[in-house]
Amino acid sequence: MALSSDSRRLVILDTNILIYSASKPFNLESEMRQIGFTQIVVPSFVLDELQCIGRGADKRGRFARLAIRIAQGFIRLDAHVEGSDVDEKILRLAKEKRCAVATADSALRRRLISDGIRVLLLKDRRIIDATE
Repeated sequence: MALSSDSRRLVILDTNILIYSASKPFNLESEMRQIGFTQIVVPSFVLDELQCIGRGADKRGRFARLAIRIAQGFIRLDAHVEGSDVDEKILRLAKEKRCAVATADSALRRRLISDGIRVLLLKDRRIIDATE
């Protein structure tokens, strides 16, 4: 599926929100669509990070493996973005695409907001706009 040019409908999912959705099940896609996001994207580097975490035998590893299955229901974006870590790559990709990011990571949330990027976060298994 190709991305449309309407960046207001595009949201990037980060690793933490996918793991959270695996650990505390709720309908992530339905929540996103309810607030107007029709293009839900998982960058390839987020999937790579989930695969690394998923190699672990602990609870987080199990949730990462489930998160990979959840991510398969969304648009995979083969993004080649410079950055020293996944958070920086998400930040740069969101700037490039001029789109929102959904995250459960408070440090990433602060970085995104300080750079003027729209942030969606989880609160009581609901997606809310952290920048409003």
